[in-house]
Amino acid sequence: MSDSLVVCEVDPELKEKLKKFRFRKETDNAAIIMKVDKDRQMVVLEEEFQNISPEELKMELPERQPRLQARATDDVRREQ
Repeated sequence: MSDSLVVCEVDPELKEKLKKFRFRKETDNAAIIMKVDKDRQMVVLEEEFQNISPEELKMELPERQPRLQARATDDVRREQ
Protein backbone atom coordinates (compact mmCIF):
# COMPACT_ATOMS: atom_id res chain seq x y z
CA MET A 1 0.00 0.00 0.00
CA SER A 2 2.75 2.47 -0.80
CA ASP A 3 0.73 3.91 -3.69
CA SER A 4 -1.34 7.00 -2.96
CA LEU A 5 -4.66 7.82 -4.54
CA VAL A 6 -4.51 10.87 -6.79
CA VAL A 7 -7.93 12.32 -7.52
CA CYS A 8 -6.83 15.52 -9.26
CA GLU A 9 -3.63 17.13 -10.39
CA VAL A 10 -2.89 20.82 -9.91
CA ASP A 11 -2.29 22.81 -13.08
CA PRO A 12 1.47 23.63 -13.23
CA GLU A 13 0.74 27.29 -14.07
CA LEU A 14 -1.52 27.48 -11.01
CA LYS A 15 1.22 25.98 -8.82
CA GLU A 16 3.60 28.71 -9.95
CA LYS A 17 0.99 31.44 -9.41
CA LEU A 18 0.27 30.12 -5.89
CA LYS A 19 3.97 30.11 -5.05
CA LYS A 20 4.27 33.77 -6.13
CA PHE A 21 1.06 34.59 -4.27
CA ARG A 22 2.38 33.05 -1.07
CA PHE A 23 5.52 35.18 -1.09
CA ARG A 24 4.03 38.39 -2.47
CA LYS A 25 5.14 41.73 -1.02
CA GLU A 26 1.86 43.64 -1.33
CA THR A 27 -0.10 44.25 1.86
CA ASP A 28 -3.60 44.57 0.41
CA ASN A 29 -6.29 41.88 0.62
CA ALA A 30 -6.08 39.48 -2.30
CA ALA A 31 -7.51 36.12 -3.30
CA ILE A 32 -7.11 33.35 -5.84
CA ILE A 33 -10.20 31.30 -6.63
CA MET A 34 -9.71 27.81 -8.02
CA LYS A 35 -12.06 25.15 -9.30
CA VAL A 36 -11.85 21.51 -10.34
CA ASP A 37 -12.01 20.94 -14.08
CA LYS A 38 -13.83 17.61 -14.19
CA ASP A 39 -12.92 16.85 -17.80
CA ARG A 40 -9.18 17.22 -17.21
CA GLN A 41 -9.35 16.13 -13.55
CA MET A 42 -7.28 19.14 -12.64
CA VAL A 43 -7.46 22.05 -10.20
CA VAL A 44 -7.29 25.23 -12.30
CA LEU A 45 -7.34 28.99 -11.75
CA GLU A 46 -10.77 30.53 -12.06
CA GLU A 47 -10.15 34.13 -11.03
CA GLU A 48 -7.69 36.35 -9.19
CA PHE A 49 -8.64 39.37 -7.07
CA GLN A 50 -6.64 42.30 -5.70
CA ASN A 51 -7.78 44.68 -2.97
CA ILE A 52 -10.99 42.77 -2.19
CA SER A 53 -12.72 42.57 1.18
CA PRO A 54 -13.93 39.24 2.59
CA GLU A 55 -17.53 40.39 2.08
CA GLU A 56 -16.90 41.23 -1.59
CA LEU A 57 -15.17 37.90 -2.09
CA LYS A 58 -18.14 36.09 -0.60
CA MET A 59 -20.41 37.77 -3.15
CA GLU A 60 -18.14 36.64 -6.01
CA LEU A 61 -18.29 32.96 -5.08
CA PRO A 62 -21.04 30.83 -6.63
CA GLU A 63 -23.57 29.51 -4.12
CA ARG A 64 -23.86 25.95 -5.38
CA GLN A 65 -20.53 25.20 -7.02
CA PRO A 66 -17.56 24.19 -4.86
CA ARG A 67 -14.50 26.43 -5.08
CA LEU A 68 -11.10 26.50 -3.44
CA GLN A 69 -9.59 29.76 -2.32
CA ALA A 70 -6.26 31.14 -1.23
CA ARG A 71 -6.43 34.47 0.56
CA ALA A 72 -3.95 37.04 1.76
CA THR A 73 -5.30 39.62 4.19
CA ASP A 74 -3.99 42.79 5.72
CA ASP A 75 -3.88 41.77 9.37
CA VAL A 76 -2.62 45.07 10.74
CA ARG A 77 -4.88 46.49 13.45
CA ARG A 78 -5.20 50.24 13.10
CA GLU A 79 -5.74 52.40 16.17
CA GLN A 80 -8.65 54.80 15.94
